[in-house]
Amino acid sequence: MKHLLSILLMLLTMNAASMNATPTEGKTSVAGFFPLNGSGRIVYNFNQGWRFHLGDAKGAEATTFNDSKWEVVCAPHTVRLEPSEASGGRNYQGVEWYRKRFRMPKDMLGKDATLYFEAIMGKQEIYVNGKLATSHLGGYMPIIINLTQCGVKAGDECIIAVKADNSDDKNYPPGKKQAALDFCYHGGMYRDVWLIGKSPIAITDANEQNSVAGGGAFLHFDNISEKKADVYVNVEVGNKSTATASPTVIVRIKDKGGKVVATMKQKISVAPKSTTTATPHTTLRTPHLWSPESPYLYDVEISVVNGGKTVDGGILHMGIRNAEFCGKEGFWLNGKPYHQLIGGNRHQDFAYVGNAVPNSQQWRDAKRLKDAGMTIIRAAHYPQDPAFMDACDELGLFIIVPTPGWQYWNKDPKFGELVHENTRQIIRRDRNHTSVLMWEPILNETRYPEDFALKALDITHEEFPYPGRPVAAADMNSAGVKDNYDVLYGWTDDIGKEGTPENKCIFTREFGEMVDDWYAHNCLNRAARSWGEKPMLTAALSLSDTYGEMFHGQRQFIGGCQWHPFDHQRGYHP
Repeated sequence: MKHLLSILLMLLTMNAASMNATPTEGKTSVAGFFPLNGSGRIVYNFNQGWRFHLGDAKGAEATTFNDSKWEVVCAPHTVRLEPSEASGGRNYQGVEWYRKRFRMPKDMLGKDATLYFEAIMGKQEIYVNGKLATSHLGGYMPIIINLTQCGVKAGDECIIAVKADNSDDKNYPPGKKQAALDFCYHGGMYRDVWLIGKSPIAITDANEQNSVAGGGAFLHFDNISEKKADVYVNVEVGNKSTATASPTVIVRIKDKGGKVVATMKQKISVAPKSTTTATPHTTLRTPHLWSPESPYLYDVEISVVNGGKTVDGGILHMGIRNAEFCGKEGFWLNGKPYHQLIGGNRHQDFAYVGNAVPNSQQWRDAKRLKDAGMTIIRAAHYPQDPAFMDACDELGLFIIVPTPGWQYWNKDPKFGELVHENTRQIIRRDRNHTSVLMWEPILNETRYPEDFALKALDITHEEFPYPGRPVAAADMNSAGVKDNYDVLYGWTDDIGKEGTPENKCIFTREFGEMVDDWYAHNCLNRAARSWGEKPMLTAALSLSDTYGEMFHGQRQFIGGCQWHPFDHQRGYHP
């Protein structure tokens, strides 16, 4: 059995392991951009060749530490192969170490080199050549290490050491003990790792810059119709050199066939050790509008040209669509009433390998959900892998992106501040995804103070201040929500009740969870395949009946998400 599990792990990680240590190709986005040939930006896959140790190891951050007996692993990596049913807090919880020795490639000469971890579960300490580079709390957002600032140059030998810990910790979200939580914090370096080389004059990273609605590239729109659409591309360019630079930002929009349909150019001045934002814009005539039925994506090629040479750039996938939430008139898409949104909640874990799901499986999950007829996914209860977001854009799935949390509140003000910081980072990471329809900036099924909810709403508006922004959604009866949030989580029965606003749309975030009993054969909507055909059919009919009860023509009720399309590991219960 152990041998079979090892084979499964190898197959699941093969997608990441097979990529060459050269600039990325295909449909893999890196730090928000798809690679643009000839841009001057260098991207290496950094997943391979990590030494791994399960448990703590005193002194493992030191350059002289002997890790020769440690296992060699590849990211995405899980710290331990778990049983197919690892709920009830049975998954590994504790410290683990990763170490990698490498020589900085020679083509990084003159580049600003950063290490980009898409996510590592829990809390982390990352060391570069024996010195602490950063400490980080949280298991769902990127961690960026500037190796150049750490003194690493082209040709240098370098050792990266990562200490991670996915054990219970009430001080940062989600905060709740895993034995009582509705999902597992499977440990490990479970998403991709990239080595990125950028010129001194280059597009910044939004989360690294940490400025409100700033940094990186930011697509936004206005006046969208079938006749035209105004397209804006904010591009922040940083200058790490010692002289003022005058680069030109060039934006080319290409249709699906590769034809250039618009070109924008703007010359800017960037002082040393400073940044400047270019704001090129254009109007597209008769644009192809994005919808779940026709998920049309343009390529937006962004280049930074300095001294006649392209020094940086990347590609964004751009869908143009206009979403409106019209209260009693329901949800409108691209100027027309849209049918009710039917979808499901999705957790990121997979049997045996926990959270270490490769990009191919992220796409496979999205494809299965789309093929099942879904039009919207709620990312329960945290931001998903960038590959899953890319898949939703391309396949035509709306997505709701929540901040990490579930049924837990810590009165320490630092906890709420970390929730808000997560929300800002989520919006900065995912703001260019056409699929994002709603943000969920509060803690799910949690009692929190009203000022927290109102601050969370303000953050969504601050970080996306342009027309047509994704709206904020939260539980209707939570403090501060009913009178202020854009979309209210509730039920069809709430419509027409005293206190339910007529100008707000209602959406059911979770439906179909009838019985929380896996082992007894009385569960209407959770049937094991081994139980046979009749229980499986009963489960399917139960969910079908639930759909019918919910969707009975009231436009103010705009849809809902089933709990849960895929089996997943629950912390508190099998």
